[in-house]
Amino acid sequence: MSSRRDQKERLRRERIAQQEADAKAKARQRRAAAVFVVAILAAAAVAGVIVVATGGGGSSSDTEQTYSQNSVPAGAEIGAQTTPPPWRPEYTHLAQRLEALGLPGLSEEIFHIHVLLHVYVNGKAVTVPANIGLDQSTATYSPLHTHDTSGIVHIESDRPFPFTIGQFFAVWGVRFANDRLGPYRSGGGKRLDVYVNGEHVRDPVDYVMHEHANIVVGYGKPGSFPTEPPASFPSGL
Repeated sequence: MSSRRDQKERLRRERIAQQEADAKAKARQRRAAAVFVVAILAAAAVAGVIVVATGGGGSSSDTEQTYSQNSVPAGAEIGAQTTPPPWRPEYTHLAQRLEALGLPGLSEEIFHIHVLLHVYVNGKAVTVPANIGLDQSTATYSPLHTHDTSGIVHIESDRPFPFTIGQFFAVWGVRFANDRLGPYRSGGGKRLDVYVNGEHVRDPVDYVMHEHANIVVGYGKPGSFPTEPPASFPSGL
């Protein structure tokens, strides 16, 4: 009888111990899941670009726009042109600017989108030249580039990346700031304004370009250039 009671007591203690072990394991799993969720949210907050509501310049309405902070460091301005247009692609310092920008590698297979860029100075259209960012003489190639003078910017990289308007002008080799285009600065009744799909952009340097964006960069008196000119992309782009 005593042996049977001892066996029952031993089995009871083992059952209780197993229940306690199971409860502790479930508690550890819940804590691990909570830590994982917090880590994912923190990573997203750090890595993600900043979405802000911005106001226009008088005639435009507020719109939600996407920005990437400090997308064009000072080193990416070396060799940038500050003379009046036309502006040819600047290749002499292209490799240095690309290194300073820290852009991904060129690849048309992984991340491949297109935008359309219009540039105006004092009411006149400025040609966006072919082969921006493609220096064949030194085999220096940028994921931000043009193939022709249509204004279509090809964005082709080996990973998704928040490419900005300012980065494209840096690759082109034209001085560009929120109040400056080449040698032209806002002031004296003239100003630099940038529109995307007809909406005014508050911080054009750090504005992230998205598929089929219709971008207008214009310097001059208000109303001297269209804010949303016709935009068309060839079949397949």
